[in-house]
Amino acid sequence: MRSLIDVTTWIPARSGIGLYTERLLRAWADQYPDDEFLFASNLVKDDAALPGRQVTRVGPVMPSRALWMQTALPLQVGRLRPDVAFYPNYLAPIVNVGAVPRVVTVHDMAVFLHPQTFTWKKRVLQRRLLPALLTTVQGIITPSESTRRDLLRLIPNIDPRRVASVALAADPACHLPVSDEQVRQVQRRYDLPQRYLLAVGTLEPRKNLVRLIEAFELVWPNAKDVKLILVGGKGWRDGAIADALKHSSAREGIDALGYVSFDDLRALYRGATAMCYPSLYEGFGLPVIEAMACGAPVLTSHGSSLDEVAAGAALQIDPLDVQAIASGLQTLLLDNDERNRLAEAGQRRAGQLSWQQTASTTRQILQRVAEGELPNP
Repeated sequence: MRSLIDVTTWIPARSGIGLYTERLLRAWADQYPDDEFLFASNLVKDDAALPGRQVTRVGPVMPSRALWMQTALPLQVGRLRPDVAFYPNYLAPIVNVGAVPRVVTVHDMAVFLHPQTFTWKKRVLQRRLLPALLTTVQGIITPSESTRRDLLRLIPNIDPRRVASVALAADPACHLPVSDEQVRQVQRRYDLPQRYLLAVGTLEPRKNLVRLIEAFELVWPNAKDVKLILVGGKGWRDGAIADALKHSSAREGIDALGYVSFDDLRALYRGATAMCYPSLYEGFGLPVIEAMACGAPVLTSHGSSLDEVAAGAALQIDPLDVQAIASGLQTLLLDNDERNRLAEAGQRRAGQLSWQQTASTTRQILQRVAEGELPNP
């Protein structure tokens, strides 16, 4: 199969959709070495880092992804005539030059359900463009049944047979052992105590970090040997999080490490007393399944896709209730048996999902669409 794929999110400091794109394509290329890939981006990419044997890079270089996608890219698609075009980051060209079958991944519907957590530009772009686009593409992939239900409820004129959910997975490296010495080295590098609570994700309102900080303030007076460690790059409207950190009564017990390498992150997961992810809404929630795969007990929210992803293997709380979050933190700090139970259950849950399965199912959907069939008949 000859597939054109948008790889604009394949950047050096990958997170979220960038990691989804990378892991999906690596697993796809490993399983289907004879497939041909046309990798499209408005940026210069390291061709050596892209997977696959038959690879063609599609330009041209333009500073604006949105402008490139709606002007230069449609012409390239029409000229190259792939069997199918795959857009793993919500949007695709409105004009489909050459009538090439198209599949788009919609990772969540947060811009509709939690618009206050997005910039006005993104609200206008996605809330207006996405419904118009999704009614014209041949296939839509979501990372969870929860997101699929949200999409069909919020954009009701889409045929449900064109929308398929394909679960994500932990990076394969998360299932590899991390030695105690590796954990100690990373703890020394970041000056971490023996016990710490880890929160992973972009510093943005939807991750609910202000409430997590407030909850930590309630438990820290009786657990001064514990630190709350925030890992993730700065996001939009991270000022409220910075203010919460600056003025927190537990300021000495909280560190923000910023973006860390994936090898360091694996060791941080492995050494954590627990991983805390009280997000307000997720389309999947990769940190949850990756922490589980690394053996960390997980605290996360009820609702959205997190019920589906956790599948009973995490301690779940009401993300709007600071006291409930604090109670969950206290349980994970004090109850060794519960912590061990959650760690074991989490590893079993993470073992049920793989990127090989994700890639195989995704390719099957693209193949069906390329042949004029419905993705989810």
